[in-house]
Amino acid sequence: MLQRSIIPLLFLSSVAMGQLKNSIDADNTTHKSRKGIFEITYNKNQWQQSDSASKWDAEFHDTYKLINIYFIEYDIFIPHENIKKTIQAQYEAFGKIKNIKIYDKTINTMKGSYFECTLNYNNYKFVYQGFLYNGPAGTMEIQFGMQEETKNQYQNTVDAFCNGIKQIK
Repeated sequence: MLQRSIIPLLFLSSVAMGQLKNSIDADNTTHKSRKGIFEITYNKNQWQQSDSASKWDAEFHDTYKLINIYFIEYDIFIPHENIKKTIQAQYEAFGKIKNIKIYDKTINTMKGSYFECTLNYNNYKFVYQGFLYNGPAGTMEIQFGMQEETKNQYQNTVDAFCNGIKQIK
């Protein structure tokens, strides 16, 4: 008798798990990079992809527009020793970045360089983070920008977005 009641329970629990997975999958969408080498899977209830044109391959922002994300695949490789100069050059028009830290980080088997820095702009302090990875066809960079007050509150959300980045080729 016990075996007869366990089998329907196992069936019902597997159906429930399948529905939960489908619900989670329905909340996610994927952006494929222009070279088809990387994809970013993200929760569309937390992030929106911008449709405005820019020098970046793709831009995203959170629901409240507190965090901006910039993604690009370069047609060159950025050597590790040039990362600091490259980052400084990106912010040159906005001011001098401070407190730059660069360290090794792995995101979904991609070993690259992660950076953090601050920038004072129009009397506001901004925090930037980013990941650079030398892939098969050049360097991939993803960058997160937010006001300093936002960082602690939304760091887990940024980390979750990073976990959705994968190399597919």
